Amino acid sequence: MALLLFGLRQLASSLAGNQLRHESEWMHATVQGGHPLWQWQLRKPDDLIAGRAFGAADVHPDTNGLRITSRDGTPFELGMPLAHAVDLRHWPLLRIQGSSTAAGTLGLVWQGAGTDACRTDGIDLPAGRLDLSIDLRTLSSRQPCAALSTAWMLRLRPQLPASASLLLTRVALLAADPPSIPTRPGLVLSKETVTASRQLRTYQSPSAMPLVTLHTGASAETLLQLRDEIRARWPAALLQVGERPLSGTPRTHLPAWTQILACGLYLLGLLWLWRRPQLFRHRNLLELAAILTGPLWLIAGLQWGTDHAGPAAAAFAGALLFAAIRRDAIQPWQWFGRWQDAAWAAFPVLAALALVLSCGHALQPPGWRGALVYLLWATLQQWLMLGAVLPRLEKLIARPWPAVLAVATLFALLHTPNGALMQLCLLAECWWAWCFLRRRSLLPVAAAHAACALLVQAGLSGGLLRSLEVSARFFH
Repeated sequence: MALLLFGLRQLASSLAGNQLRHESEWMHATVQGGHPLWQWQLRKPDDLIAGRAFGAADVHPDTNGLRITSRDGTPFELGMPLAHAVDLRHWPLLRIQGSSTAAGTLGLVWQGAGTDACRTDGIDLPAGRLDLSIDLRTLSSRQPCAALSTAWMLRLRPQLPASASLLLTRVALLAADPPSIPTRPGLVLSKETVTASRQLRTYQSPSAMPLVTLHTGASAETLLQLRDEIRARWPAALLQVGERPLSGTPRTHLPAWTQILACGLYLLGLLWLWRRPQLFRHRNLLELAAILTGPLWLIAGLQWGTDHAGPAAAAFAGALLFAAIRRDAIQPWQWFGRWQDAAWAAFPVLAALALVLSCGHALQPPGWRGALVYLLWATLQQWLMLGAVLPRLEKLIARPWPAVLAVATLFALLHTPNGALMQLCLLAECWWAWCFLRRRSLLPVAAAHAACALLVQAGLSGGLLRSLEVSARFFH
């Protein structure tokens, strides 16, 4: 168990370090190639904050971009999504491409951390084709604003006559001067988190893109916490974990067709295994691999939360359908059991409550809708792990405890790369799998799982745990 806990921590740390390296190598290559670090290709409403305009305007997708139509001629705001802060001091040139059916004005709203929003006066927005480059340093403000610096909120503020429309295709922030990219780290952070934070507060970078080295032994949560602190001061900072220097050529994703092909072959394999199970000598092992491939591809493959998660999501759905169809191949189980089964399954809930009381913060309940979603999601996970995976592991492994450890490890991997959450899931699923083996009742375990998740979300998320997000969503 100790080795498993340590291995999960190291796996999460390695994946987080690789993610930071990939982000920095992409930023390095982008600036070297003369491309903007921050740009927004507008094609659908979801490319804007909240998927709509703030004000009296309607947003619709168009063939060449995103069309926003004014309803009554009053100003409206369009929020640009920000994964992290933007550096308006060193990237102060706002470029807007598209077209407008009528002349109007265009202002800007931005806000730094802990400061009031700053709104500029509108500049002339001509009718016809648009390819504007606006120097934000020359815009006057309607209220006293600090100099351009780090911004956590960025909104365009157009004003057009009633029924006139603005077609936006691309918005970007450009650098006033090409930023210098250091070749050697300007700051090497300590492995102690408190000391590293102190180093960041006192360091004065001569570059808009400082190169900062993080310690290789840090946990995934610590790496992301330090990333957030660094990007809060230098949004374009480059990060490397360990001494291996950054590469000037970031890794490239496989073409979309390769994932679609892999998904198609996987689904065909599921269909063949369902139709001809008697042809396979090691049927239980093949069915186990078939059921696990889809979920692990989506979650542990860091696909969920990306723009190219479609094939992995389809594989996940196919695996669930296959597990449901092949239920007759495993030992029967029941949804409900005796009240004693619920009492045994509830022990991890007491442990979660103790963690919240000792290490947590003020409770922030998710509401009844959130509770219902957690219950349904927990039921799906436990049905997959205990109702489909564990019985097949029992046929492959003679002794019960190795099977319990195996299913608990797989359950933890379905929460990759959230290191602390993976460790908690390993411990909790060991107990729940043992409870399931006693009476084969699923719903008590699912209810206990949901209760633990709600407690952890309400009292530990943002503190002892960074969040309850998994896969690529954990890095956001």
